[in-house]
Amino acid sequence: MYLVNDRSWLYAKPDYQSFLKISIGLLLILVALPAISQTTDLPDITADRPGMSTPPSIVGAKSIQFESGFSFEKITSGNTVQENILYNTTLVRYGINKYAEIRLQTDYAQEKTDSTNLIGLNPLTLGTKILVAKGNKILPFTSLFVNLTLPWVGNKNFRPGNLAPSFYLLMQNNITDKLNLCYNIGIQYDGFTSIASKFAAICLGYNFTEKLSGFLENYNWFSRNTDGANFIDGGFAYLVSKNLQLDLSGNLNLRDFRNYYMTNFGVSWRLPNNSRK
Repeated sequence: MYLVNDRSWLYAKPDYQSFLKISIGLLLILVALPAISQTTDLPDITADRPGMSTPPSIVGAKSIQFESGFSFEKITSGNTVQENILYNTTLVRYGINKYAEIRLQTDYAQEKTDSTNLIGLNPLTLGTKILVAKGNKILPFTSLFVNLTLPWVGNKNFRPGNLAPSFYLLMQNNITDKLNLCYNIGIQYDGFTSIASKFAAICLGYNFTEKLSGFLENYNWFSRNTDGANFIDGGFAYLVSKNLQLDLSGNLNLRDFRNYYMTNFGVSWRLPNNSRK
């Protein structure tokens, strides 16, 4: 979330009407899913949710995938308590072909402290994920992931000052049929300074059944201007159908378990290419 620190004079009330419109739109899409003819040769849905690391998998060619959810984050620093709420995270992914996808993301967010109450859309982020290597035994399944956050869209208090790009390598090794290891490395810019933050994450995933999977992960940010930020999270995903998945997860700060936590709930659904036979 991008915030301008000198906006403490703004006390915005939640725009529940906008939030309701977004929620109703998402609900209508979910209700319409049973009416969509299903294909039989597509693999089960794979989503970027719910962990902070991103798997290298790409949405099927000509398929559209929606990933949405709710998260609550609480940070305590001395006598200050900050709550960050994402009422509706929205990621839309479209498979150009079997080697690449394009992406569009924004969130309906709120930041609350004792003296501020900021609410609105987060800035718009455009992105792409490109297959680099399919992987084979030791060689990991690898993709290049590029994002660009725009400074012109969203609540003015949340926008970066300039274009904010980020670049990642996403990798995964399947250790067994049930166990996999996913890991990311990358750099990202906040749109305010020319100094990049480095990101690294490692995630262990396990398929308990054909429908239920779980994960445990460590993710970290590093910058020469600030102390490193180190976190751990874990959770579960449940495959309702071939094209619909639910998830639940929680996050903790490895440096301060008492004063930080985050909870997440989400849903991912795919509209497959019906021309595929």
